[in-house]
Amino acid sequence: MASAGLSLRTSGQDRAAVLSWRIYLLCLFLSFFVMIEPAPTDLVFFIGFACLLLTPLQGGRFLSAFAVVGVALYLIFSVNSLFFVDIAFILSLRAVAIEFYMILLFLVTAYFVAHKGDEAFFWILMALTLGALVSAFIGYLALADAVPRSDVFFRGEGVRNRLKSTFKDPNVFGPFLVPSILFTAWLMVSSRKFRVFGAVSFGMLLVVLIATLSRGAMVHVAVSLFIFFIALLIHNRSAKPTFMVFLVGSSMVCIVVAFFVEEIVQALEGSLLASRLSLQSYDNSRFSHVASSVQHMLEHPMGIGPFQARFKYGYLPHNTFVAFGLHNGIPAAIGLALIYLAAMGRCFMKMIDQKLGWTKYAFVFAVLAGLLILMQVVGTIHWRHMYVVCGLAFGVYVTDAPTDIPDRLRARWQAVRPRRPGWLLRRLSPQGDSHF
Repeated sequence: MASAGLSLRTSGQDRAAVLSWRIYLLCLFLSFFVMIEPAPTDLVFFIGFACLLLTPLQGGRFLSAFAVVGVALYLIFSVNSLFFVDIAFILSLRAVAIEFYMILLFLVTAYFVAHKGDEAFFWILMALTLGALVSAFIGYLALADAVPRSDVFFRGEGVRNRLKSTFKDPNVFGPFLVPSILFTAWLMVSSRKFRVFGAVSFGMLLVVLIATLSRGAMVHVAVSLFIFFIALLIHNRSAKPTFMVFLVGSSMVCIVVAFFVEEIVQALEGSLLASRLSLQSYDNSRFSHVASSVQHMLEHPMGIGPFQARFKYGYLPHNTFVAFGLHNGIPAAIGLALIYLAAMGRCFMKMIDQKLGWTKYAFVFAVLAGLLILMQVVGTIHWRHMYVVCGLAFGVYVTDAPTDIPDRLRARWQAVRPRRPGWLLRRLSPQGDSHF
């Protein structure tokens, strides 16, 4: 009887573990809709987190010491900053609650990738990509004015210029698309099964990102694509298809520009895109506000409280680390920096080692490097995808393919034909099946 009870309890825990993983993936898929807060993705996450707490957590530390210290500083001093709030305490309390949620999202992501490895990497990015495609599709409908009240999908009341789709701001929507753009580009050059899906999705997402007219997001995607492009060229199996795709794409662009250069120049002249790419009237004040915020931050090292800069100084600093340090305190900003640099540092060391799985760390490093540049001109830490990507850095990856499908097929083949691997098993090696 005791063993039967133990078996039932174990079975229930296993089901809870599977359910928590699936709910977590649903949460990532729903992260494309954040026009309201709390968003549906936030509510779904806590349901999955409750299921995860019902399961026996697998042992072993999955974060580095720097990341653990960073999490502690981030949380402790974010709470401490509430003691310095003078105006709109409820708004500040809500901001800290969101920051706690973001850290939970980071921890849960790191936990899953540490124990599920390549499988988790693929499905997490696929969930984000499917969500990004839904948001992109809604964006296309809004651009074509094919949905009622399509103006709500653009920034500004009644103004149809910068697309924000199902987000609150184009500067949040644009960066959200970047991990999916890199992932679909990788599928396009390195996966037979998802090659068409990757190519079509890459084009759809890139066009929508441009429609946001977010200069920061454009720089972010350019830097991230360049870094990951170099990594794929270094990786032997990806080098040839990556170079061929680059060659074909560059040739097509050159041909189009050569034949339609006059039409392109006339279309860009005086256009909103050209205007957005040039220096804006608020750029000078943007950087002066950052300089002033640094001075205020040094005067108040424990912070002035979340959301207080807008009330006290009449502006928000457009720098993520400065804004967080001003609001939540310098130790909290150091905590955020430790989390971020621990993630980038781990990926960089794995890239240097170039052991199996290093391309996945290169992918994460590329996204974080581009986002780090964007963080210098945008003053928010409420990017859900940022914490997910930071969590991906702490995974244990052993294949250089963007999907986990080759390993699972390989395991099934070994179970059926353990003594006669043949040519198929060789093609399904961890390095190979999903590559050209």
